Amino acid sequence: MSEKNIILVIVSLFAFSTLLSPNLAEADIIIKKNKLTESTVMGEIQPAKIEEGKTWIAKNKMREDIAESSIIVRLDLNKIYTIDHSKKTYSEIHLPVEIDKVFPPEAKQMMDVMRIKSSSIKETAEIQTIRGWLCQKFLVEVEISMMEMNLPLKIEIWTSRSLGIDLNAYKKLSGAILSLNPFIKDLSKEFEKIEGYPVLTISSVNMMGTETKEREEVVSVEKKNVPAKIFNLPKGYEKIPYNPSE
Repeated sequence: MSEKNIILVIVSLFAFSTLLSPNLAEADIIIKKNKLTESTVMGEIQPAKIEEGKTWIAKNKMREDIAESSIIVRLDLNKIYTIDHSKKTYSEIHLPVEIDKVFPPEAKQMMDVMRIKSSSIKETAEIQTIRGWLCQKFLVEVEISMMEMNLPLKIEIWTSRSLGIDLNAYKKLSGAILSLNPFIKDLSKEFEKIEGYPVLTISSVNMMGTETKEREEVVSVEKKNVPAKIFNLPKGYEKIPYNPSE
C-alpha cells in the first residue's frame, strides 16, 4: 500500500464523515456531486481529474459511487461492499469491522508507522451562498506523523442547514464507513462539532514533493424513492479480499 493512497483515503473519508453525521434516514435521498483533483509533482502541474459522484440513501442502506468505484452499506445484513467496476470485482466486509481479520499485512504495517499527531476544527463566521444554499465555513487542520515525517492536511468545509435534509439521519451509516479506516474513526468525535451538511469540501496535502488538492461539491439533493436493486451487488463480479489501498 502506498503512503499517497492512504493519505487520499483519509481525505475522502474526512469529507464523507461530515456528510454522514448523526441516526437513520426517514426518507430516501439521492445526492449528486462533482469532484476535482489537481496534483503538482516536483513543481510540475499534472492533468486535472474530474469525477462525478452519486449517493443513494434509504433506511439501513446506502450506496456511494465515484468514478469506477462504489461502496454499499447494508446495515440490514451487517455488511459493507466495496466494488471496482473497471475490474468487475468486489470485496465483502462484515460488521463490526475487525481490523486484524480484514486488513492485509501491508496495510497493518502502514498503520503501525502512521499516526494522527494533532488535529483542530475551527468554526468561522464566514457565510457564503453556494448553488443557492446558505453555507458556513469550517476549517480543519490535521498533522499526520509517518516515518519521522510530519504531513500537514488542510480541509475547508462549507456546510448548510437549508438543503431540506434531516441532519440527524446518518449516525449508524457513517459509523460503518468510518470503521473501514481507523485514522478517521479516532477523529469522528471531533467532526461532530461541524454543524450542517457539507456542500463544498476543499482539501490539500503536501507529501514528498507532491501537492494534491481536491474539491468536492454537491450539485443537487433530491428526496425520491430509491429502487432496492441499487443496494444489491452487480451480477457476475468476482469476490476478492478487501484492500484499503485499492
